[in-house]
Amino acid sequence: MKYSESKKGFTLIEIMLVIVIIGIIVGIAVPKISGKLGTATDTAARASIRAVEGAVQSYEMDNLRLPDSLTDLTAQKNGKGPYLKTSELKDPWGNPYTYIKPGSHGIGFDLSCKSPDGKEFNNWD
Repeated sequence: MKYSESKKGFTLIEIMLVIVIIGIIVGIAVPKISGKLGTATDTAARASIRAVEGAVQSYEMDNLRLPDSLTDLTAQKNGKGPYLKTSELKDPWGNPYTYIKPGSHGIGFDLSCKSPDGKEFNNWD
């Protein structure tokens, strides 16, 4: 075999070097991405609280009273509604919202949810 002939393929060192580089990139990217996922879920919780709050207020304007429960928002009554889909009655973590009427924070109703790590989201802050 002549030295001028070349064999095609990668050496073991080249393959190991690529694996190490991919490992470094993953090691840097994963912690940054996973931190953003928590922030995104918190933002989704704030937005969904505002959406449910808006639906409650729309129900109140149409019916001249607050709903007895959030499930009232998913039904059509007197040609009005529904104000929310049933799937929207759960927070981003899959738990039902806490709805209390009359509210105890200077507004007509209290609406809240809690993240698994204990962070609370509500309509009065």
